Amino acid sequence: MLEFGARSTGEPSEPRVIRCDASVHLQGIEFPTATPQVMRAERTFWEKATAIHVFCAQGEFRGGERFARHGHDVTRLDAAGFADAAIADIGLAQAVADHKSVFFVEKNLRGEVFDYHRAVSGSLRLVPSGGALARLATDYQHMVNDGLLLDDVEPFEALLERCRSVQEKANCGKSQ
Repeated sequence: MLEFGARSTGEPSEPRVIRCDASVHLQGIEFPTATPQVMRAERTFWEKATAIHVFCAQGEFRGGERFARHGHDVTRLDAAGFADAAIADIGLAQAVADHKSVFFVEKNLRGEVFDYHRAVSGSLRLVPSGGALARLATDYQHMVNDGLLLDDVEPFEALLERCRSVQEKANCGKSQ
């Protein structure tokens, strides 16, 4: 799936080979490939992690259903080694916080503007509580029922544990 947005910087980017997912299942058929310039996965990690952070504080989805995909994606980026690289890149984390502070201004339940810089500097929340947790569980189950996750389906509790692990890793050793 390709996503485009007018508020994204698209940086840092790199060329990435794109192949058809069906090609491994349909031997003998040639599928075209492409090598577009794409935003690096480390940037995607911080974009998604900060979106989850805002949800954890607000308890409401912005933009509709299938928000649980962000948690799924963050844990897959972690499994692929991109989260470690993103967490180590303090400049990238700060750049995402700078960008979101201008283009994605959000407020917490007390009406205070989110400080994305705190989120990327040791206060990141990737696991909601209370009603937000229940809404996320329902959203995740809808994604599973709709077949959105293909073969990557795991119990919601396992996804939360993986998010908690990434949260701890991201906050470890940073001032809060």
